[in-house]
Amino acid sequence: MTPEHPYRILFDNNPLPMWVFDTETYRFLMVNHAAIDLYGYSEQEFLQMTIKDIRPAEQLPALESVLAQGRSAFNKAGDWVHKTKDGRLLHVEIASHTLPVHEGQGRRLVVIYDISARRQAEQQLQAAESLAQAILRNIEEIVFSMNENLEVTYVSPQCEENLGYRPEQFYQNKGLWLSLIHPEDRHLVEESLPLIKASQKQFQLELRAMTAHKGIRWQLIQCVATLNQAGEFVRLDGSIIDISKRKKAEHSLQFSDFSVERAAEAFLWTKPDGSIMRANAAACALLGYSKEELLKLSILDVDAQFKEDVWKWSQEDQSLAHETVFKNKAGRHFPVEIHLNHFRFDGEDYCFASIKDISTRKQAEAERTSLIEETVRQNEHLQQFAYIVSHNLRAPVANIVGLTSLYNREDLQDPINPVLINKLERTTKRLDSTIKDLNEILTIRSQTEKVLEPVNVEQILLDVRESIASQLNAGNATFSADFTQGNRVYGVKGYVHSIILNLILNAIKYSSPDRGLEIKIKTVLSDGYLCFMLQDNGLGIDLTRQQHKIFGLYRRFHPHIEGKGLGLHMAKTQVESIGGWIDVESAVNQGSTFKVYFQAYPRNE
Repeated sequence: MTPEHPYRILFDNNPLPMWVFDTETYRFLMVNHAAIDLYGYSEQEFLQMTIKDIRPAEQLPALESVLAQGRSAFNKAGDWVHKTKDGRLLHVEIASHTLPVHEGQGRRLVVIYDISARRQAEQQLQAAESLAQAILRNIEEIVFSMNENLEVTYVSPQCEENLGYRPEQFYQNKGLWLSLIHPEDRHLVEESLPLIKASQKQFQLELRAMTAHKGIRWQLIQCVATLNQAGEFVRLDGSIIDISKRKKAEHSLQFSDFSVERAAEAFLWTKPDGSIMRANAAACALLGYSKEELLKLSILDVDAQFKEDVWKWSQEDQSLAHETVFKNKAGRHFPVEIHLNHFRFDGEDYCFASIKDISTRKQAEAERTSLIEETVRQNEHLQQFAYIVSHNLRAPVANIVGLTSLYNREDLQDPINPVLINKLERTTKRLDSTIKDLNEILTIRSQTEKVLEPVNVEQILLDVRESIASQLNAGNATFSADFTQGNRVYGVKGYVHSIILNLILNAIKYSSPDRGLEIKIKTVLSDGYLCFMLQDNGLGIDLTRQQHKIFGLYRRFHPHIEGKGLGLHMAKTQVESIGGWIDVESAVNQGSTFKVYFQAYPRNE
């Protein structure tokens, strides 16, 4: 084909790459525009090359083998790989036919079909198919497809591991899949199939399957139907996965929840901010709230003695035992023992608390402590009475014995007899007084069960001041009283009157001769008790020496002042018998402050 040939225009402008080469030298003789565009060489560059120059080196032996063989006039050489000027590889199909000999030169026309895009698509499809097969081989799920008759058309190899049957068995036995469903669960499939076949939504079923090698196993089936344009069911695709482990875990969790909910001990779970996130039935009963009410509260709402360092204690895997006081919905306070366990979940700190009402235990402890204290007091009282018997009673009795031995019974007119009778009378009066004092104290101590009633200490003070007004005036005493924190106590009115009377008389008796007597009275509410404080500026007591004796029976600290040493002991005995106690602060020549603690509320409040 010469430049003047009438077909040259068709050759040059053909959209398919074409060339003519010398069958002896394999040199390019002609190339069209499409070949120039595809391969990137100019026409001059092509004409300096052979057909071997556009082949990768690894394909040259195959090319030379083809060229050495005789070929028909028209030949389809099949698929080859060519190389462009920039090194890019092309997948091509080659067709060629012989041209007439020109000037003794053999020639052949070659037409190139670029199939690179097709090959790339084929490779991508093959890769995708390989990837899909790899995924199917490695996932746990069984993948399946069914036709419009619900016959298995495909099932992945996992069916053998999961169900104990090979894919071929499902293809051969079309009803095998239905026979594997547990008889008690087949109704789930029968009820769901009409819905599945009428919709293209995904359906999910959990049921039991009777496997060939693992017994009964729970399976999760997820599937979706394909409908044609007429809305008719034509195909079902889905997956099956063994969920027996999950079902077992769910059962264990349900059992744990059931056990927690019905436990006799109260349990609470709190979030990092202290809000209650879960509570069992026992906790609701203990606190008097419904579960919905309790989950709206914080631990601050129920722990009346909340300590932040306790609830935020963060030693994981360790338990902290702590006693505090809880407040229920009705406002009642009661002691509890809690065991705190902190744990971390999803990056957040949480707290689990087991709670036990220890009211009975605390009451028993209080009763035991009270019994011990009472035993100690009784022991002290016995020691005091032993002292009294050996001194206060023994001395007058010995005196009486001595006086009676001196009495002259033979001569009743003996002048010594009236003197002895006078002394004997004074001695017996002192003995009688001592016995009366002891009897009064014993009477108070023997009345262990006393009915406490509300007593107005402010009114009692007014009554006492009125009854000893002459003594207060004689001592030029000044009074101040502050009852802003309370004036009501629970006790025995006569005892409260006696205690306040004894304390004021004590202040008058032991006032300082160097200054006028000042008595200051004040009440302070403290931990369920009303403290009645009486402060004077009298002689005071040396507590470093007398602290343990100050409330003893017949103890006197100022011998130059007349007294029996009974008032403070009587006050102590009376206040203790009604559930209180008495303390003292004192300094010599500065005065004393007596603090009497009365119950501010009934014992059951």
